[in-house]
Amino acid sequence: MKEKGLSQEGLKLLACLTMLLDHIGATLVPGWTLRIIGRLAFPIFCFLLAEGAHYTKNPAKYAFRLAIGAILSEIPFDFALFGGWTWYYQSVMLTMLLGFGALFAMGNCQNGLWKCLIVLPFALTAEWLQTDYGGAGVLLIAMFGLTRKMPHRNLVQTIAMGVLIWFLMPGAPVPVLGREIPIELFGILAMVPIALYSGKKRTHKKAAQWAFYLFYPVQLGVLYLIRVL
Repeated sequence: MKEKGLSQEGLKLLACLTMLLDHIGATLVPGWTLRIIGRLAFPIFCFLLAEGAHYTKNPAKYAFRLAIGAILSEIPFDFALFGGWTWYYQSVMLTMLLGFGALFAMGNCQNGLWKCLIVLPFALTAEWLQTDYGGAGVLLIAMFGLTRKMPHRNLVQTIAMGVLIWFLMPGAPVPVLGREIPIELFGILAMVPIALYSGKKRTHKKAAQWAFYLFYPVQLGVLYLIRVL
């Protein structure tokens, strides 16, 4: 592990901050600036999930926390972003839960080909359930899991992320210097803080763990109330 760099908590705080800015841009402040900044959040969360899945000693508890986060997030997600209850689109927490399932299944496979193939049912389930980022999001999580021990992993992950985003989740085109760029491509910039990750944790307190899980539904609920009021 690196002696210097961003701690796990530092990286999580950056992901939470950029996510909050993204949601402010989606609900309260129209325009591209906050949405572009917000593209950093999801790749960082995917990376942290792959790291957490690798190091966790209790996958069942890890999955339980993700499941609770998904359940608590659905109503705030629907109301903040769609103005009311909908079955059409599910929150990113469900994508993360399916991604964790894919990582766990991959960890029980020895063959490299099977590691890749075992991801497909989880990605297809995300597509079927219409989760945020869908099957492409599950594939991005799996990519971080597959490449975490590779030589020059940051370069490999940057290229792989670019390919996944370009072909599977480009998002809306954003005008930049007279050209249109798929907004999700800005997520590649998340590789800068990811490359600075030290691998160290500053605290092992359960309260801190739950705080990060609960931040997603709480901030969505607050943003919805602000918009209503």
